[in-house]
Amino acid sequence: MGKALHAELQKARRRHDLLICLAVPVVVYLWAGADELANAYSALLFALPVLNAILMPIVMALIASRLWDMEVKGSTTKLLYTLQSRRSLFAGKALLGTGEVLLMVTLEMAVSILLGRVQGYTEAFPAEPFVYTGICTLAVDVMLFFSELLLMLIFDNPLPALCVGIVGALIGLFSAFMPPLVSYFVPWGYFVPLSCYEVSYWDQATHTVTYGLRPYNWGLLAFTVVLAAALFAAAWRMMRDKEV
Repeated sequence: MGKALHAELQKARRRHDLLICLAVPVVVYLWAGADELANAYSALLFALPVLNAILMPIVMALIASRLWDMEVKGSTTKLLYTLQSRRSLFAGKALLGTGEVLLMVTLEMAVSILLGRVQGYTEAFPAEPFVYTGICTLAVDVMLFFSELLLMLIFDNPLPALCVGIVGALIGLFSAFMPPLVSYFVPWGYFVPLSCYEVSYWDQATHTVTYGLRPYNWGLLAFTVVLAAALFAAAWRMMRDKEV
């Protein structure tokens, strides 16, 4: 397991995967801002799921495609299977991919805290909603990552995974403006129904928005984790049974 992960880390250095992991928090820092410092954290945690619904399906497709595309382009799959077991190869890629997702989410949430410090948010830091948002973001990202990795294993081509990621981002964004029941059928946009903030009041005259907490969606979060586990198992079976 350790040797497989080390080998994947060496490949990742040549692919410059770290740049992708850094791109998302940079986009968050440049994009996010607050006009009303008194409710800035609420506004940020309300907006982050929408931004994630746009970015993350595409980013997860990029990570998954780059993780397996090197073997496909180099036609090294058969050689790899003679050097290490399929279980070891899959474990190394799954661990590295999950680690990159975890790093990305951690940096994104850290940038959210940094924004509060730099811009001088006066709203009290909402620790519990912040942690909940981070957990939900990680769960959905991991689920999307294994769905894209499964597509890469099925087609041995990054194009289907990237197309699904792009289309998923568009559908996920549209689902944010649909009834909540509809959004439950759009996994790419699960960031939005898992959000713990909603607009409770908008003053049209002053353009002032008031945000309110809504109940945590533990049921959807649990379903997302189960779906991620199912996609993980499907990806492993695909690699285990795949002929080369």
